Amino acid sequence: MSQNEKRLFDRHKKQKELPLEQTQAVPAVQDEITAEPAAEAPPKRNKYADKMNRKKRRLSKGARIDITAAAVALLLGGGIWAVVKSRDAGTEDVTQTTAMVSCGDLETYIEGSGVTAAKKREELGREVKGKVTQVLVAEGDEVHTGDPLLVIDPTETRKELADAQKALTEAERGVSDAQLEVSKAQSDLSAAQRKLSRLHITAPFTGKLIPAKDSDDKDVSFRVGEQVSEGQVIGYMVNDRQMKLTLAFSAEYARSIRTGQSATVSIASAMSEVSGTVSSVETAQQISSEGVRVIRVGITVNNPGSLTKGMTATATINAGRLGAIYPASAGTLEYSREEAVTAQMSGEIIKLNGTSYSTYNGGALIMSLSSDASQDEIAAAQNGIAAANRTVDSAKTAANEKRAHIAELQQQIQNSTVTSPMDGIVVSLNAVEGQEATGSETLVVVADLNDIVVNAEVSSMDIGSVQQGQQATMTMYASDGSEISLTGEVQSVALEPTQSSGDGQGSMPTFKAVISVDPLEGQKIYSGMSIEYKITTASSYGCLMVPSSAIVNTDSGTAVFAKPLTDENGNEIPFEETLPIPEGTEGIPEDYQLVPVETGIADSTNTEILGGLEEGTEVFLAGPSDLYADMSDDGMSVG
Repeated sequence: MSQNEKRLFDRHKKQKELPLEQTQAVPAVQDEITAEPAAEAPPKRNKYADKMNRKKRRLSKGARIDITAAAVALLLGGGIWAVVKSRDAGTEDVTQTTAMVSCGDLETYIEGSGVTAAKKREELGREVKGKVTQVLVAEGDEVHTGDPLLVIDPTETRKELADAQKALTEAERGVSDAQLEVSKAQSDLSAAQRKLSRLHITAPFTGKLIPAKDSDDKDVSFRVGEQVSEGQVIGYMVNDRQMKLTLAFSAEYARSIRTGQSATVSIASAMSEVSGTVSSVETAQQISSEGVRVIRVGITVNNPGSLTKGMTATATINAGRLGAIYPASAGTLEYSREEAVTAQMSGEIIKLNGTSYSTYNGGALIMSLSSDASQDEIAAAQNGIAAANRTVDSAKTAANEKRAHIAELQQQIQNSTVTSPMDGIVVSLNAVEGQEATGSETLVVVADLNDIVVNAEVSSMDIGSVQQGQQATMTMYASDGSEISLTGEVQSVALEPTQSSGDGQGSMPTFKAVISVDPLEGQKIYSGMSIEYKITTASSYGCLMVPSSAIVNTDSGTAVFAKPLTDENGNEIPFEETLPIPEGTEGIPEDYQLVPVETGIADSTNTEILGGLEEGTEVFLAGPSDLYADMSDDGMSVG
């Protein structure tokens, strides 16, 4: 004999026959039969109760032994079908095996405990400091909105307020100082950025860049990677499209020479003449080396492209009726505009834009330099601004905290007379005259005892089925031990647990649900009273139902062993659908069929039938509760 077979044999050998949920019984034929406590009588009378409760015929002792032996033999013999539902053993030796599909009411509920509390409750005096000079109420007194409850001397609070205002002045000064530091840091950053911009050498005006000369009068050239010193001449930006010639003319012609007059410029080395225009006439007279009084006249010449600085030239001015006026001496050509381009910062060349004798527009980049020192100055200035801003933020936070403290102290002074914020009852008084209020303890509690709720503790196993609006019944235990029945409705359900019930690793979190309490005429309900509640989580009224022991679980869903109804002629009325009873299923009367059903809610005794059976149909209760195609020896599904 295998260990499974031996275990089953020993279990059946010791089994006692127990009653099911109904009060009448016939002999048990199952492996183990679990008895559930009888449910409370449904609100609606079951019209089949008389038939269901009729006295059953008792089998002989020998028959019961034969049936039990057959059941054990079936279990030991194995097979692909098995009965796995357990039923608790009892002292009765008979069980009821049939029942009727009846119409009635079903409810499911969860239950637990809680404590009553006032929905509106105010704790007063917690923030007030000083000596209590008057206590104007006692516990149990009825008060109204605005009624004075306590009077507290705010002298100490006023002193604290004066100190807080001084501290605020200092904090505001700290904000101003910090803001000045921000301004200074921003100035440092601007200066560093200006320095950084000097690393970019640009053309001062539109013209040609003429390279500087070295000591050997050779053009100076630059390459990327070379170092440039501050003040070093990079070259000369010139306007060579126009040349300027300055000549000395006899002072006798001072009134005859005017700007705008045309001139003819002669360049001996080029053996050419070009036209020019008088652009300036100096009124101051000078003495030439020959002792002649002369004036200096500037003539602008458009450069045809062949003129360069330093060429010797002379010119005649067309003075109208006077004819041509000749200069006292020759002069040299100069660029009309020339400006040295110098490096304003030392650094390494990182970019060159063009070469010597290139033409640039005004503001165009000529050369870029890099300087680690300048970058460090920028970074230091930026860090200084960030630090200064943090100091400002901290100073502002400190000032705001002091302002909030001042507002709090002012409110305390204003609240030195504690008044009731609502109509209610003084449920707690923790103050006496002469007491020093520290500002950390509640001095008086006012609650509206006309609006009581229950703070119910709901286990984590049940919280998922509790919803706002569900009805609840409650039992409150009075001080004399009497029970008071209450009704109400779930108002709110917490989404987070409040505590763990029990101790140690097996503790379970609980959730708070608030249940309203319907007024009870002639009964005063106080806060802090212990109650036990039942919350209806599902209900079905006027529904079809069967004892839960009739339900069979199959591969096709739930089913019931049921006996067909008969018509007025005694003919069977076939079910709309049936399932084949598996081969090897024992103990089912021949006239019962396996009928698939749709089930609804269930309480501790009965299960709602939504479809598949009609009222008055007789169902079998002593059949197997699970019928699956592939079952192991110990009743567990293996397929």
